[in-house]
Amino acid sequence: MIQQERIQQLNSHSIRSGDYVLYWMQASQRILDNHALQYAIQKANEYRKHLVVFFGLTPSYPEANQRHYSFMLEGLKEIQQSLEKQGITFV
Repeated sequence: MIQQERIQQLNSHSIRSGDYVLYWMQASQRILDNHALQYAIQKANEYRKHLVVFFGLTPSYPEANQRHYSFMLEGLKEIQQSLEKQGITFV
């Protein structure tokens, strides 16, 4: 169950029809203890839509070096494998 105080509605637009729910992963690069991801899963189930998790890799992380990127990419690979076991697409 997601705590309501963690949810912030950004607009009052109605939900459009579509093929999937998109979760944009950025700061919380993990599956466990990721409340936003759990909320996205909940909404995808509620709307009976496929969940797609997107991570946009950018070359401009402050003070990041090759070692940081290698570590992050290894972690993202593990996330992708875990999500795919749950039937969730990671891009």
